[in-house]
Amino acid sequence: MKKTNLFIKLLAAMLVVCTATLLFASCNKKAETIALVYEGDNGKVYTITEEEFDILLKVRKRTFFANQLYTTKKDTASFWAEKSAEDKDKTNEEYYMGLAMDQVKAVLVEKYLFDICKDAKGNTLAISSDTLDGYQSSLKSDVKSAGGQGAYKQYYGYTAKAYYTHYAPMVTRSDMIFEALTNPEKGSGELAATAENLKAYYEEHFVGYQYIVLDMKNKLVLDENGDPVRNKIKDKDGNEIDGDTYKTEAMTDAEKSEKESLPAEILKKIKDGVAFEELVQMYSEEYDSRKYADGWFLDKEATLLNSTVTDKVKDLKVGEWTGEAIKVGDKNYIVKRVELKPYVYEEFEKDAEGNVVKDENGKEVENIYFEVFEEFESTVNYDNYEKYIEELTKDVVVKEEVTGKYTMADTFLSPYVDDYYNFILQYYLGYQG
Repeated sequence: MKKTNLFIKLLAAMLVVCTATLLFASCNKKAETIALVYEGDNGKVYTITEEEFDILLKVRKRTFFANQLYTTKKDTASFWAEKSAEDKDKTNEEYYMGLAMDQVKAVLVEKYLFDICKDAKGNTLAISSDTLDGYQSSLKSDVKSAGGQGAYKQYYGYTAKAYYTHYAPMVTRSDMIFEALTNPEKGSGELAATAENLKAYYEEHFVGYQYIVLDMKNKLVLDENGDPVRNKIKDKDGNEIDGDTYKTEAMTDAEKSEKESLPAEILKKIKDGVAFEELVQMYSEEYDSRKYADGWFLDKEATLLNSTVTDKVKDLKVGEWTGEAIKVGDKNYIVKRVELKPYVYEEFEKDAEGNVVKDENGKEVENIYFEVFEEFESTVNYDNYEKYIEELTKDVVVKEEVTGKYTMADTFLSPYVDDYYNFILQYYLGYQG
């Protein structure tokens, strides 16, 4: 939810830009068609022009396709008419146009926020001259790389000039506003996550599972102490260190046959009252399940291991476990829903009362979960920010005589998504076809 536009606070810079560069449109340009309007409590009226609206829709559509790893072949009338997988009550057209409109509204209210927010020194926010120079430099290099202004527009559906006039400043301003509102070192920090925010968000959005993974085709390689051997990886300095996967070797047919009864044996032990975390350490062949034997805590909307497992365990209540092993390929999964472990998002371990745990030497005990939750505070900050923006957008007025002419189906889709798709296949999935 982040973007904004560039005409309010940089009047001095605007005079230079208007006379010296191609970055912004002429200062004497004709009146533009207005698509959305917001009246700030500072007495100013802010708008989204039709040109801005058009660019935002094109960027939004391109981003959606890239995130889903869809190609331009997916951009058909039938696809947009289909029911959305995200919201069964809406078509893809309705769902994604709704998201796009939410983003456009956010861009609009961020124009207002950019005017009223202050940095840590109490100064009104302003895009630096270095950043403005960077837009100009990027504009020129992008046009050159594309093979000219016409080629750039043909590829993206808008000109480089329009992109660096409208969209690039939207992103910059949004980042600056977010920092000012959520980071006390950058501004007021009034939306920064509090201890209460963090706890409430965690308890509302997260779920805990313990799980056992059995590989029915391979077995763990064990060391002289009977512990699994970890595969080696190289650190940033090229030194060989233990990785977070275990070394395996193929089983014989006899071993495979013998192992077939293991899932049922484990499930019986669970029923007999053997602690699940103990069974994890005894049997699981997946590194994270052993390391985090007390539980793996993830967002309710996230995927646990894979989509098949997630679908099977999503309705489990705390204390319940899968009645049978979940088979996916050569793996069997046994999963138990557990209570959330408190304060896993903190750098050091805390007890249920929130007191930092210390070892026998009085040293604070590091929390092994923290490496997984390093971005948690940022996530809660974004949640606070999005709720704040959402409240402001309720007062946005949409000029439907303008916006009603647009659909996601008819919005231009850049061939960028095909290039991105091929890049992912080649460099991340190893496809060389």
